[in-house]
This record gives sequence, structure tokens and C-alpha cells, in this order.
Amino acid sequence: MRASGGVQIVDVLPSHEYDAAHIRGAVHIPLRRIIRDAPASLDRTRPVVVYCRDSL
Repeated sequence: MRASGGVQIVDVLPSHEYDAAHIRGAVHIPLRRIIRDAPASLDRTRPVVVYCRDSL
């Protein structure tokens, strides 16, 4: 799933935080699984924006 404009948005929050709130269209890949899951989940020909929420 990709956001408009061709950019892939990746949310690296834990599942419970992603379920509570996330950017519509974001791909959910928890940070602890990014190395393992990103290659199969993302299109290498499109730009990627990775985000998380800092709870400080």
C-alpha cells in the first residue's frame, strides 16, 4: 500500500501503537522486523519515508 505521489510510508511503531493511530496508507513494519520484512514489503524503485512517534 502506498501513499499518493509514489512515496511509500513506513510506520515502525510497535503493533499496539500502530493500531491506535497511524498515517492512512502507511505500511506497518515494526522496527525490530525492518531488516527482515522490508525487502519483501517495499518497492525498491520508489522512495521510502520511515517514521515513528517519539513519546517524550
